[in-house]
Amino acid sequence: MTEFYERYYPTLCIRRAEMKAAEKLPPAEKAKFLPIVLLAPWLNSIKFENTFERIKISLGDIPMIVDLDRFYQSSSDLESRRYFRSLLLGDDSINRWIELIAAHQNYIPTVQMEGRTQDQIQQQIAAFSEMARGIVFRFELGRGVNPAQIDSLLPGLDLNNSLFVLDGGWTDYTLEMQSTLMSHVEHLTSLSDEVRIVVSTSNFPNNFGDLDNMAAVNISSRKFYSEIRQTYGNYQVYYGDWASTKPRRYDGGGSKPLARIDYPLKDRWVISRSKEEEWDFIEAAKRVTRLPEWVDHPNVWGASMIEKTAKNLPGAISTGPQAIASRINIHLFMQNNYQVPDVQNIPTETPWNDPI
Repeated sequence: MTEFYERYYPTLCIRRAEMKAAEKLPPAEKAKFLPIVLLAPWLNSIKFENTFERIKISLGDIPMIVDLDRFYQSSSDLESRRYFRSLLLGDDSINRWIELIAAHQNYIPTVQMEGRTQDQIQQQIAAFSEMARGIVFRFELGRGVNPAQIDSLLPGLDLNNSLFVLDGGWTDYTLEMQSTLMSHVEHLTSLSDEVRIVVSTSNFPNNFGDLDNMAAVNISSRKFYSEIRQTYGNYQVYYGDWASTKPRRYDGGGSKPLARIDYPLKDRWVISRSKEEEWDFIEAAKRVTRLPEWVDHPNVWGASMIEKTAKNLPGAISTGPQAIASRINIHLFMQNNYQVPDVQNIPTETPWNDPI
């Protein structure tokens, strides 16, 4: 049975917040989605194997799509960094990638296409077909990877076990991006009625200067997807996003950010911060718990962290990374249950109790 059907496809990086957020999801929720995990070295680990161990802690042995995080940058000579670069570049990089996939039974492979020859692409398809886990083609549109590259490969593919991911990266809603996504969906569906497509973007803010006093930010990936489904509702087009995060950036430092609590809903994020009043995490969390929408908050770890912070209890949110992990945890749950009217009624095992 194929793993590629209508469900949520979140893109997760190997960063502290994403890994903690996924770890704290109920097991039943992890079993429902199919994450796209972008491999990179875990923090300052010497061994790349620590990446695999951290993924297992966060996601267990569920099936997951894996690709390489091409936004990750490091010139370090640590072994983990050297190994990561060897997967991206070099004559033996394809063999290493195939070996990595083969060593992890729950990893669903993404074909490495950027900068690869047709023979190298065919080599991967042949190897991954033998593994019989499914094959993913992930097109990072901002990096110039074009779905038209697969036209000549289509006759040899098992479309029931192939998935095509259109990743628009970080982008606000624009007619230009909508047109780009539409044209690629049009192209893929013209090749066969059987193609399975994920449309994924992110627009979580890079700058919060104009977002003050409980501002709301619409989730553009939902709007992109909704409009595409209106046109291509008879095809197998599925929803994905970056789990309320965005690709890595290396912009350097800046002034210390204001304390902020983000509350994800199904179609928007509420940003609780105040530049004028300089709310701390406690006040920002209190404001969230006073929202009308808070009455129906999901019973997951991230929401309990916000509630704990609003009550100034031990183990509450006191740093930016903790706030981000809480947001991602709620966002994953909300998007995983997008079609469920009342998320409060979804069983989440026992309520989360912090051991601290």
